[in-house]
Amino acid sequence: MHITIRRYKTEAPKEVTRRVNEGFFPLISKVAGFVAYYGIETGEDGWVSISVFETAAGAEESNGVAAKFVKDNPDLARLLKSPPEVVAGSVVAAHKAK
Repeated sequence: MHITIRRYKTEAPKEVTRRVNEGFFPLISKVAGFVAYYGIETGEDGWVSISVFETAAGAEESNGVAAKFVKDNPDLARLLKSPPEVVAGSVVAAHKAK
């Protein structure tokens, strides 16, 4: 498994959530190896996404899909105060509830 975490600064996290739900989910779910996507409103000034893929290639492709989605949606781009902080890598430890 491979995970990408993107941290965005925004003063409108609820609006980012709405736009992701309406427009981004259909795009990322088509990326090969897609497992899951989570969005987190981190208060009044932030938004974080967590993307889970079976392969590193899928996780890497998702970064391009996310960047293109923001670029193609200037109203969304204006809500984001800076490029995202991106952290990505292979899952090396995991524990699930029984």
